[in-house]
Amino acid sequence: MAVRLVIEQQRAVIGIQQSRPRLEVRESAPPVLQLRRQLPRLQISGGKVAVRIDQTRCFSERGFKPLSELGREQAELGRQAALKGIARRSVEGDFLAAIEKGTGVADLAWPEEKKEVGLALLPRSRPVVEFIEESLQIRVDAGGVAVSFTPGEIEMGAPGPPYVLIYLQRRPFIQVKMLPERLDATV
Repeated sequence: MAVRLVIEQQRAVIGIQQSRPRLEVRESAPPVLQLRRQLPRLQISGGKVAVRIDQTRCFSERGFKPLSELGREQAELGRQAALKGIARRSVEGDFLAAIEKGTGVADLAWPEEKKEVGLALLPRSRPVVEFIEESLQIRVDAGGVAVSFTPGEIEMGAPGPPYVLIYLQRRPFIQVKMLPERLDATV
């Protein structure tokens, strides 16, 4: 009897499972650069010229007087008129008191006084002219830049350690079978 030998085999399959290493980098606070600037300034003041013209004497000669001078003048004229009035009344009283001379009230009529008036078209004195000069003042404020820098913060970390897992995915085996073979012998 003949025997046939049948061999079956299966190779092993190894499975590998792995995670790649990871590094996480996060910016927790961004960097901050601050610039504060102050502009330069130039201030120029003064340097003005003023002209002062005093025409009070010119106007006074033409009859346009300031109130203070006009008040003094009118007060003096009033005082003189009062003194003249007192003197005139005193003379009139003396005149009326002398009845023996044969004078009466009708004789008291005084003739109108004539006054001379002077007319001047141009003032005789010149106006007073003054120049007032203000000194020039220059002030310079230098500008500047203030810089402040705050570095950012970075957080680094690995979410988990890397790993490699090796396992047997399919088991190996060998199977040997012996099968009888029949012989066909025909003679």
